[in-house]
Amino acid sequence: MRQLDKLWNYQQADKKVADFETEIRQFPLRQQLLKLRNIVADQQTVVRGMENDANKALERLEELGAQRDKAAQTFAEIQQSLQEDSFENAAQVRKVISQMNEAVTKLKAAEKELSKMIAHSQMIENRYKEVRLKAAKARDEYTRLKVTYDKEFEKQTVRLEELKKERAAIGSDVDPAYMERYRNVREQRFPVMATLNNDQCSGCNMSLPSAIAKQIAGSDEVVECENCGRILYMP
Repeated sequence: MRQLDKLWNYQQADKKVADFETEIRQFPLRQQLLKLRNIVADQQTVVRGMENDANKALERLEELGAQRDKAAQTFAEIQQSLQEDSFENAAQVRKVISQMNEAVTKLKAAEKELSKMIAHSQMIENRYKEVRLKAAKARDEYTRLKVTYDKEFEKQTVRLEELKKERAAIGSDVDPAYMERYRNVREQRFPVMATLNNDQCSGCNMSLPSAIAKQIAGSDEVVECENCGRILYMP
């Protein structure tokens, strides 16, 4: 048997391994697990962001509370001064009234923003509970499915190792020089070998000079397609 025939057989075994690895990656249960894992990760990111927002909101609430208390204290002090009637002239009274109005404005503004912040904090808390619940459900579902997947993956792993052993057994009968050439091409594209039919490469479907068919027919010479670089093969 020609080395190219052996190399072609090796490629068939190599393709079985590659196809099965793809099948494992695209296994529906695996895809579902990846989706659930991404959901959990996304929700955790959202939770961290909400926790940061909540911390900032609490800081702002403290600031507003302090502003409100200060404005209320100022207002009370002004009221006390007005009650004591300790002013010498009308200008002092107008100044105090202006200060009182300013204090009232600040107090109302602080209370208004404080009310909004409290409502916003309640919304954050509700949303936080909702996100945590969704993440917990996804995590539980992931844990449940992974038990089933692990059992199936164990079977798939056994089958994959069997295919790899079959590939290795076929490859052991191929000349090392041919195998090295095969691996060099495989780093760039797969399948590595392409049949030549009617002067056309089956890998890229490009037409090649008719002289190539005569060159490789019944030969063990390694000839690569000048378009795609695959090793050309004629049974």
